Amino acid sequence: MNGFRLESCCCWTATACLMFLMAGCGKGTSPDRPDLADVTGIVTLDGLPLSEAVVTFQPADRHPSIGRTDSEGRYELYYMPDTQGGVIGPNQVMVTTRQDGEDDDPASNIPERIPAQYNAQTTLSADVVKGRNEFNFDLTSK
Repeated sequence: MNGFRLESCCCWTATACLMFLMAGCGKGTSPDRPDLADVTGIVTLDGLPLSEAVVTFQPADRHPSIGRTDSEGRYELYYMPDTQGGVIGPNQVMVTTRQDGEDDDPASNIPERIPAQYNAQTTLSADVVKGRNEFNFDLTSK
């Protein structure tokens, strides 16, 4: 009997999770999903491409859009894992290189390489408009 309850519970939990993912992550239109526009750009630090940085566009009252820079400093924003774009309107922009590692290995943490004025105390902003947007950020380490 206990095995039957456990299996039923697991089945129900899996079904609920699947329904949640299908409802929240699809590309279909939703009254809760804001208007999005393509956002790309390049991030440099002291004139050199900044790789493996996380770029976050945070609108005032919505979910943020996030991208990661490649070896050339290029990024592309995603609102959801399968939905490209940034929220149309003004956005606070944060760029960070900090990455938390494994809980059991503090040495795997990657510390921040850029000043707080670009992340924790950001002074960066961008106004996303309909269509294609390109925002390049030339950061300095000083």
